[in-house]
Amino acid sequence: MALNKLLKITVIFLILYFPTQTVAKKFTLVIEPTYPINQAKEIYEPFRNWLSKETGYELELVIDKNYYTYWFKAQKDDLPDFTLDAPHIAAYRINHKNYTALATTIEPQSFHLISLDEPAKDESVQDFMVGKKIVMLPSPSLATVYFKQWFTDLFATPMKDISALSWQESVEIVFDGGAQAAIVPNWMFNLYPNFSSLIESPKIPGVTFTASPNVPQDVVDKFHSVLLSMIDSDTAYNVLVELNTEGFKEPNLTDYEGLIDLLPIR
Repeated sequence: MALNKLLKITVIFLILYFPTQTVAKKFTLVIEPTYPINQAKEIYEPFRNWLSKETGYELELVIDKNYYTYWFKAQKDDLPDFTLDAPHIAAYRINHKNYTALATTIEPQSFHLISLDEPAKDESVQDFMVGKKIVMLPSPSLATVYFKQWFTDLFATPMKDISALSWQESVEIVFDGGAQAAIVPNWMFNLYPNFSSLIESPKIPGVTFTASPNVPQDVVDKFHSVLLSMIDSDTAYNVLVELNTEGFKEPNLTDYEGLIDLLPIR
């Protein structure tokens, strides 16, 4: 009896004085939906796993089914803990939701109107594209933003196809003859030298990792340092390959000025 009583006291002592032996707090990480959900989970799982291991905090991936839903939810009052955003969505969160930009890809980003064909010698891109179909991710992806900027003549605007679920699928649709052109980011264009770039957008920041104002500052600081350390980590190399970047750097907030104007904010 005395032994049993001693064991009970010992267990109570351990519970009271070693509370750190609990499950790590889980945070949400919203990902820009540029792949179908199942494919996106496979691509970003190594990133999620690496961050969880290096920070000691569990992450839950949140990937919406399309760009419209992603943007709709970004405007709601529910704030995800962390996001890996397109730069114009990051600019919105920073300006309207008080998010903090922790890191962005080292490489700047631009968008290309790509095609397997080119205009004739004296033909403009606008004239060349009349009556042709351009495939892209749905609004308000940057592809749709630049489409609207590049083609302003209502009587000579190409047909817009927003059926693609990924940048890769946009390219495949053109290869298959379902469209004559696509609008894709520079890293995708660089993978296909047989395409011509008919128009290129200005260079802007790449995808941006942000933190909600509700996340404790010590946790924010941990993720910030871990993200910036990825470029020098051998174990992060394969993770970065999946993310199409050589690493992350400190964001320059002036680079995000004006990007919020690209969004259809009501």
